Amino acid sequence: MGDVMDAVPRLHPDAGIQRVGDRMLAVGLDDTLHTFEDEDGQVSEVAERILELVDGWRTVSGIVAALCDEFDVEPAVCREDTVTFVRLLVDKKVLVLGP
Repeated sequence: MGDVMDAVPRLHPDAGIQRVGDRMLAVGLDDTLHTFEDEDGQVSEVAERILELVDGWRTVSGIVAALCDEFDVEPAVCREDTVTFVRLLVDKKVLVLGP
């Protein structure tokens, strides 16, 4: 997990993210539209906030720190969930990780 925590997530050069109404939408390389819901099908404020925090200079650990400041969440849970979500978006070619 350490290598991901030190990485800087960036929007994939061929992907796009945009807020449409009250929803954050992402389009990956294969033109698949991604939305971000929780288990109940409601907009995931945390997932959308992670995308907002991806600014090209903040590390994953910096994103986790910001989320821990903004949401009532245990740091270990936040780290695990954030790394899982970032890896998912990297797999879907919405984000890339760099130094």
